[in-house]
Amino acid sequence: MFRIFLITALFALIPNVIGISQAYAFFYFQEEAENDVQDNQNASATLQRSDIKIAQPLSTFEQQKQDLKHYLPSDEIELLKAGDSEYTLIKGTSSTKNDKGVAILIPDWQQGLTNPKALNFLREELPNHGWATLSIQPPNKPKNYPSSASTQSELAEQNKAALMPYKNELKSLMMEVMKKAKGYPGIFLVVTQGSQAAMLIDLYKDNEDLQPTAFVILSAGMYSPMENDTFAYNIAVSQLPILDLVLKRDSRLVLENAHLRKKYTTKELKVFYRQKTLSNIIPGYFPEQTLITEINGWLKTIGW
Repeated sequence: MFRIFLITALFALIPNVIGISQAYAFFYFQEEAENDVQDNQNASATLQRSDIKIAQPLSTFEQQKQDLKHYLPSDEIELLKAGDSEYTLIKGTSSTKNDKGVAILIPDWQQGLTNPKALNFLREELPNHGWATLSIQPPNKPKNYPSSASTQSELAEQNKAALMPYKNELKSLMMEVMKKAKGYPGIFLVVTQGSQAAMLIDLYKDNEDLQPTAFVILSAGMYSPMENDTFAYNIAVSQLPILDLVLKRDSRLVLENAHLRKKYTTKELKVFYRQKTLSNIIPGYFPEQTLITEINGWLKTIGW
């Protein structure tokens, strides 16, 4: 009797076991199918990502060119071809009856033509004082300058090699800028900042035909003591009238370089050289009205 009951119970459980097995199999195969779909989607996404081409970031030089083209009126902008490169030139016209000349404005390395430290103000203000303006974006600072060599001889040699192509490029650019400047009446005034001042005074030393009538340098200086010594000497022996403006709240390097230039110009008895320290509130920023007053006053003392 017990055997018959056990056999009957087993036969009764068989459908339930089969149902559980079928349910397990259904969920198992459903999960496998979903995994296959997910694997296919991941493979497709990976393939699509591999097909995406990531553009290289623009150089600072190209970014500045595009910004100027976007934000400034098109009639103020001109593209200037010099050597193998194309540079952005911003033109401003005198707004007075008597034109004094043309002011060529050149920012320091890695700074834009509209940087607010000094040159953007001069670009907008000088036309009110009788000046046409030509603002030019210079070449980028060489990537391998300044050198990190451990000895002075190696440092000097590597810096010289790094700056030589830059000087050649700058010469080509300034030749084209001066051609443009000669289309304006009056004298030529060049205003520049930082290390660009040393590059230009070195260029003027060997190319008198590129020299302006007067030269204004703002917070000027180079990176190494040896180069600053050469810069100070070139300033002292130059016949070019130079206004050397620095800030009371300027970098230590700039102030040391200014002291060296003052020392050399005094020793060489340089004529038409004035160095002045301007009081400022924000470090690195020239006080605007004081700046234009100093430039105008100095030009009058040298006969312009």
